[in-house]
Amino acid sequence: MDESRVTRELEVQAGREEVWRALTDPDRLSEWLAEEVSVELTPGGDLRVRTADGEQRTGWIEEVEEPRRLSFWWRCESAQEASRVQLELEDAPDGTRVTVTETRPLATLDLVAAELYRVARGTTGGPTALAGVARA
Repeated sequence: MDESRVTRELEVQAGREEVWRALTDPDRLSEWLAEEVSVELTPGGDLRVRTADGEQRTGWIEEVEEPRRLSFWWRCESAQEASRVQLELEDAPDGTRVTVTETRPLATLDLVAAELYRVARGTTGGPTALAGVARA
């Protein structure tokens, strides 16, 4: 199991454009995601989220393909590692299929860097072990 990737899929009984608005409009996002949401819906735009309990996440928009795909990076203030979230919308028989994938690509890079360090020091299994990490 890849602990650096979580994917969820659901069907929403609404058209793709309506679901897109619910996922991208700050007023709509504040109805279900967090108490305060600020988003610049352009690549490189800022993303800020504050929940009712005070947790804050900040990030940036990576890709916007209205009304099909949105990807962004965000990080909780208390965490060191950022995650990448991709939302994909597809027409479904009774509405819209939403696929949400959250990954931690930097976690894989950290594993590769740690393995490279161990290989360089001669303290682990060498290139074969590194190849296994690279396939993760």
